[in-house]
Amino acid sequence: MITSAFIPGNQDTSDILLIRDEVFVGEQNCPGEEEYDGLDERALHLIVYVDEVPAAIGRIWYDEPLFRIGRLAVRKQFRGQKIGDLALRLLLFKTFSMGAQKIDIHAQSYLIDFYKKFGFTSHCEEFTESGIPHFAMSVLKDEVIYPSSCCKSE
Repeated sequence: MITSAFIPGNQDTSDILLIRDEVFVGEQNCPGEEEYDGLDERALHLIVYVDEVPAAIGRIWYDEPLFRIGRLAVRKQFRGQKIGDLALRLLLFKTFSMGAQKIDIHAQSYLIDFYKKFGFTSHCEEFTESGIPHFAMSVLKDEVIYPSSCCKSE
C-alpha cells in the first residue's frame, strides 16, 4: 500500500533525511554541507511510503515571492514504479493549494523531460549546483499538466 504525509520542517524528518543521505550524498556525491542548506526548518516536506517503507521525498518552501519545490528523490529500489511521478503530483497539488500561482525548481539536467511532462519550462542556461548540471524551470498554475499513462495511443 502507498501512503504519504506532509511534515513541517520543525517536526521529525528522520525518514526524509535518511533518503536524502542515501540519494543525494551517497549516490550523487553531493557534499553534506550543501545538501543541508538551512531551508529544512521552514520547508514542508513530503514523504511517500510503500508498504510502510520510506520510498520518496520532496519539499516545498516559500522564498518570497516564489514557491519552490526541491529535493525530490526516490530510493533506488522504488525507481521505475511511478513513485517519483506520484511524489511530484502531490507536491504540485499541495503547493498550488497553498496559494502558489507559479512554482520554481532547479531540475537536474537528466530529468528535464520528466518535468516537461508536467508543463515545466526551462528559462536559463544549464548551471552546476553541488557538482551536478541543472536547469532552472517553472510552471504556472494555469499551465500545469497532470499527464496520464493509462490511455496511450498507438
